[in-house]
Amino acid sequence: MALALLSGPACADDGADRALRPELMVASDADGTEVWKAGMGWDWHRADREHWAGIDLQRARFSGEGWSHGEERLYGRAAGTLGSGDVDDDTWRWQVKLGTNGHTALGGATLHTEGPHRREVFFERELLETEAGVARRQIYNYLGAAIDQPFTARWSGTALAGAQTFGDGNLRTHLRGNLVYALVPAQGLSAQLRTRYHSNSDPYLGGYYSPSWYAEAIGVLGMRRAVGGHVWRGAAGFGRQRSADESWKRARLVELGYESPRWRQSWLRVSAGYTDTPVAASSGTARYSYRYLMLESVVAF
Repeated sequence: MALALLSGPACADDGADRALRPELMVASDADGTEVWKAGMGWDWHRADREHWAGIDLQRARFSGEGWSHGEERLYGRAAGTLGSGDVDDDTWRWQVKLGTNGHTALGGATLHTEGPHRREVFFERELLETEAGVARRQIYNYLGAAIDQPFTARWSGTALAGAQTFGDGNLRTHLRGNLVYALVPAQGLSAQLRTRYHSNSDPYLGGYYSPSWYAEAIGVLGMRRAVGGHVWRGAAGFGRQRSADESWKRARLVELGYESPRWRQSWLRVSAGYTDTPVAASSGTARYSYRYLMLESVVAF
């Protein structure tokens, strides 16, 4: 689901009522763009994993051949639930991260449930991470909704629809659909078909990848295992992609992740990946690739 990183992992309330949140994100692509975002958050109120509030101070740096830009950002963050009953899979949860880089508002928000019928509405506002986008301080806004739907004991699917604006008159419409089959449920092994399509109302605007339309379909083999409280996950996929400007060509992805056991609401999460399918910040070159590493943690006390 989109904005999954905003959702904290489950943990029992054991009396910790404050927390530090160190975070790091590093990414690079074939266009030569590198992104570093390092932050430290402080939750002054932390009742449990569903209810907390705090602030984040982040240092962001964007760079490429012959250019660079750095900025500080300050965010307020909070999470809670709608209603006062016991929290279950059907309870609506909300999380908000809103702040500024001194020039404009940034951040995001999500309203979602949990469980096999997960539903989500989300919003994201961020700087366009290209040389031209950073120079113009160009912002994109992304609003969407997603739903998970189990069909049988082994088959399930996910659908997402969204709209993304870039502040230059272009409106990008997103559609995504995933189909998942549990090959070996006891081992967390699954086969997946991941598809997506987007179109641009004003294609070929400068500084970011914006053909008239883009589509891809990738077959993925995924695994998620929990051993002694440690959760490991991985996925590898291969498929095809094309756009209005190019015929079908290869599409690949690799994803790895780890989550630590919970202790006094403290935890560590690491995610890394590679893909050669384009993102909003790509020039769309034939040899496009994107790599990322994300570390998140909560140190409760």
